[in-house]
Amino acid sequence: MSGRKAWNSLGPYIRGQFQTSISRARPIINPSTGKSTSDYVVTEATVDHVKEALVSARQAQASWQSTSGSERRDALLGWADALARNRDAMTDLERLQTGKPREDAEYEINDTIECMRYFAGYADKLFGHSMVDNTLHSITLREPYGVVGLVVSFNYPLMLAGWKLSPALAAGNCVVLKPAPQTPLTALALADLATDILPPGVLSVLPGDAEVGRAVMDGVDKASFTGSTRAGQAIMQQQAQRLTPLTLECGGKNPVIVLKDADIQEAAGHVALGAFSNAGQNCCAVSRVLIERSIHDAFVDAVIQEMDRAVYGPLIDQNQYNRVQDYLQQQKPAHVGTAPSTQQTIGGGFFVPATLFTDVPDDAPLATEEIFGPVLSVLEPFDDIDSAIQRANKSPYGLAAGVFGKNQRQTHHVASKLRTGYVWVNTYNIMPPYNPFGGRKLSGIGNDLGQAALDEFTFVKSVVTGL
Repeated sequence: MSGRKAWNSLGPYIRGQFQTSISRARPIINPSTGKSTSDYVVTEATVDHVKEALVSARQAQASWQSTSGSERRDALLGWADALARNRDAMTDLERLQTGKPREDAEYEINDTIECMRYFAGYADKLFGHSMVDNTLHSITLREPYGVVGLVVSFNYPLMLAGWKLSPALAAGNCVVLKPAPQTPLTALALADLATDILPPGVLSVLPGDAEVGRAVMDGVDKASFTGSTRAGQAIMQQQAQRLTPLTLECGGKNPVIVLKDADIQEAAGHVALGAFSNAGQNCCAVSRVLIERSIHDAFVDAVIQEMDRAVYGPLIDQNQYNRVQDYLQQQKPAHVGTAPSTQQTIGGGFFVPATLFTDVPDDAPLATEEIFGPVLSVLEPFDDIDSAIQRANKSPYGLAAGVFGKNQRQTHHVASKLRTGYVWVNTYNIMPPYNPFGGRKLSGIGNDLGQAALDEFTFVKSVVTGL
């Protein structure tokens, strides 16, 4: 580890250094054991820390905005390189706070590195438009908002931070980031790696509870949030008082439609991975499956085979464990996974086995409510493709969906009709950094990733000159 500070004792990161306050110390709970670890303690932020972070960001804003795009590009590239050099240590931190298998944690670290490098390439390409119309010369400028507040969820702590930090900083904003209270370690360690790269005040990271998050949102020029729909709605109401620009990436109840000509085994593998990876704690996890009647039984059997090979970690905490258990009591499951990794074999922890329900009515809670656990609901089979699309679209959510089948005309017909922000065809859960990611309806507003994410963190100004 090449950071400036040992990562087992961290606190609010403001003005390029860590703050301490013994009264707010919070131990880290390892979800794999359900117990706190004495080796890692985080000092949580207070509202006063938020005020200090906002002041430091305001003081740094003019200087950071005036840096050249190439300077911001090089800073992001250098930061990504520092993360790559500390990949193993960061993987260990992510595993400790989330309980993920090593392969999953490594994937998250690598995804964050690639995201930072991708948006570094945009830092010197903040282009506007120009037009001459008779006696007028019009141009548009893309300017950073100023200070942006980022609040991220516990399910992919470092990756979600990277998705938002990278375009925000590339565009010239200063950032105040609040990680989820359960999983602050990797965001704080990432800030540590930036200490000799980003000027003081450009980045603050404030671990803490909802009160800290509300205080952050109260003082920024632009806000971006990833979390539950209920929390997103509360943030939107709060931001409405000042009409603060807002990006929301919220919940989902994501459908997959399996057509009769699909490759059953391949599709089942994608569906099982989409449903059970990260213990189902994924906003775009597969949670509803509609299968054409003639292949229904064969597809269910193939999913069951995949379930017994599923490898993933625990749920994040006791509250989430209890919530998922409530859903598991709603009807008798068709199959419960047997993979050793889904059992409580290491002395406790918040492990829940992969669970499959079949013949689930479209209006049942298992088919309508986001569970955020390793639970897959197979709805009643369909005979008509358009009726399947209609049933899939009935959800109040609109984040992600999938369709499997060999007839390209049919699969693209389905994809074009699904009312979601992201649709996979014959694959699932692949999110390259160049594709915008965001939902509609109760799944959110705006986008992470892609050129669209850079647009989210810039304000468009028109300048008109008479000729």
